[in-house]
Amino acid sequence: MRIPKIILPILVLIFVAGGYFLQSTFFFPTTETVFGAVGDSEVEFTVDGVRCRGTASFFESLFQKTPGIESITTYAANGRAIFKYNSAEITPDRIKSIFEKEIRMRDGSFRRVFKEIDRTER
Repeated sequence: MRIPKIILPILVLIFVAGGYFLQSTFFFPTTETVFGAVGDSEVEFTVDGVRCRGTASFFESLFQKTPGIESITTYAANGRAIFKYNSAEITPDRIKSIFEKEIRMRDGSFRRVFKEIDRTER
C-alpha cells in the first residue's frame, strides 16, 4: 500500500494549526513564588518585559521584601503575572508602581524594564 505524497504536508499543517489554536490550553507557569502572607485578593497583569525565565525571575525578585503579597505566578509565553495579595496591606496600583519603577543598569543609567499593558482584578 502506497501513501500519497500530499498526506504528510496536510498532517503537518493540521498539527501546526491545532497547536496554534490550542496553545492557551497548554500554558505552564514560568515561575511560581510563595512569600507567605495571607492573601484575600487577586490581580492579573499583562506586563511588557516578562519574556523568559530570567526576566520572570527578576520581576518576582522586585517583590521579595514587599509586605502583603502571598504569591506571584508568571507566564513568560504571554507576559502575564498573577498576584495573590492582602488588600489591607497593598493595592494593585502599589504593585504596579513597584514593577514600573526605574531600575539601575550595570552602566549606571536608569531604565524602566517592565510596563503594565493590561490589568484584571478578581
